Amino acid sequence: MAKLKSERHHWWPECISKLWADDEGFVGQMMPNGEIRRLKPKNIGVIGNGHHIKLSDDPTVDSPWDQSFEPEFDRADSAFPGLIAWLETLERCDPPFERARAERIVRQPVSDQQFATLIECLVSLAVRSPRCRSRAVSLAEHFRGPLPEHERNSLIGLNIRNAQRDAVKEISGRGKAMVLYSPEREFIYGDGFYNNMPIPVQHWHGPKLLVPLTPAIAVLFARPMQYMTEPRLVTLVLAQAETEKLNHAIQIYARQFLFFRTEQPTLDNAFAQGKHLIFADHRNPIELLIHAIPGVPPRDTSLDFLLDMPRGKVEIL
Repeated sequence: MAKLKSERHHWWPECISKLWADDEGFVGQMMPNGEIRRLKPKNIGVIGNGHHIKLSDDPTVDSPWDQSFEPEFDRADSAFPGLIAWLETLERCDPPFERARAERIVRQPVSDQQFATLIECLVSLAVRSPRCRSRAVSLAEHFRGPLPEHERNSLIGLNIRNAQRDAVKEISGRGKAMVLYSPEREFIYGDGFYNNMPIPVQHWHGPKLLVPLTPAIAVLFARPMQYMTEPRLVTLVLAQAETEKLNHAIQIYARQFLFFRTEQPTLDNAFAQGKHLIFADHRNPIELLIHAIPGVPPRDTSLDFLLDMPRGKVEIL
């Protein structure tokens, strides 16, 4: 194949990150030590050659097996503007937003194509996120320790190059989605967010993702073990306290970067550890939201007694 040219690959595509810019055109970035930076969207979420795979032992030498999987995300990136414009038009409840959650859920019609596009876009953000990249190489690093950068990047690329298409195929348009609106508090974003995507993803058991798309819109997707097909899509307007709980989840799953528009988050002890963490069990705010979607049965609590020993968050290998 033709020689791979050096490129800036975005794990947070600029078509999304620019929606997080304030009136001066900057996005806020928080580090685990509490340091705050203001950056232009084009300079956020960039990995040099992050979606290239170079298989030569010498990174300066080309190999006939070199390849790039950057085109895997082209369709999603092209669809994001139209997707977000559509989400902004969906029917939702009126205030007050502190009333019972069931009273604020509004069922939405959705075509097969709209639902498929929604899934593809959400998955694309999970696949190329630093959290996914970290998981793609974690087993090798567990047994071998720190890897040379070139070898590490090649191994990551080989493990995630087909993840986008495999994940979309595995979900295959099935599942439930809830569009979350936060008119009173801003969502935050991170280099990790709530999802249970495995690497590799050919057998993604019970897929779940919660993805903030803009400071005012996030989407929760899940395919529970049991559920009624309809409604496939609902909307929910969040109260301030509910948004705060979802932002707390971002701080748990992120490791190096939190992003915000104008509302600087309060540094959480989970994020301050500088590790990709996860919830200790299924008794968490996102699981509660999943089971609040019409057609999803209540969570089985019969084995909760096994989970009652305090564990907090646990680190991902």
